[in-house]
Amino acid sequence: GTRDPTRMVGRQGTMRRVSVLANVTLGLSICIILLKYGLPSAESALLGSRVASTTSMRSVAVGAEAERFRLANLQPQPGSTHRRRRLGRGYSAGQGGSCGKGMRGQNSRSGGGVRTGFEGGQTPLYRRLPKYPGKPMGPGHQYTRFGVIKLDYLNQMPDGSVVDFPALVDARVMTDTKENIHKVLGGGELTAKDLTVRAHGISESALKALEANGGKFEQLPIRKHYSYEVKEKKPLHPRNKKNKEAKKVMAANRK
Repeated sequence: GTRDPTRMVGRQGTMRRVSVLANVTLGLSICIILLKYGLPSAESALLGSRVASTTSMRSVAVGAEAERFRLANLQPQPGSTHRRRRLGRGYSAGQGGSCGKGMRGQNSRSGGGVRTGFEGGQTPLYRRLPKYPGKPMGPGHQYTRFGVIKLDYLNQMPDGSVVDFPALVDARVMTDTKENIHKVLGGGELTAKDLTVRAHGISESALKALEANGGKFEQLPIRKHYSYEVKEKKPLHPRNKKNKEAKKVMAANRK
């Protein structure tokens, strides 16, 4: 919260009055002591007044200087700092004998201890965990796993046909694979003519052999959960911005 400056000024004024009153009291007590021991009254009164005035002026000056924090008067709070504990200097010093490190062992020696991650010789945690490729703490690189379609499988399909993985499965040339995407790899010689191969990838040797026999290759999109089944797209809503035909109809009706 914010502090009221008027209250702060009132407190400082009160503290100054108390300090001045204390100094005046000190001066009067000095005068009484001097009178008791036989000094002249005029001299004692003058000395007491001088002492009181000088002490009051010093107290006001000290109070004015202590009002603000300066770089010259910054210091830790009392009790917040401690001196260094001297180890091994006897039990009366607080940490004598074993210096708080126990009786024996590797950790009680000077320079003792083990490196970070050491677990006494057993396989440490950073070696037990599986490692991922790429950055040590990052996602790593992406590895695309394809189902393999060999070039020999295409020889069992009729000439001029469209060949993809479902067609090979229907012709009992291949069985189902756990991969959803497939790649044609060169293996053997291609004898089938004018084939249209649909797959997600093809090697250079397989592409050359396919084109040499009059065939062609159609690239399919590489998606993790790809489906060969062609789904009919739902018609767009008439108010959809991408439905251009509906916009034309609406514009014609407005006219």
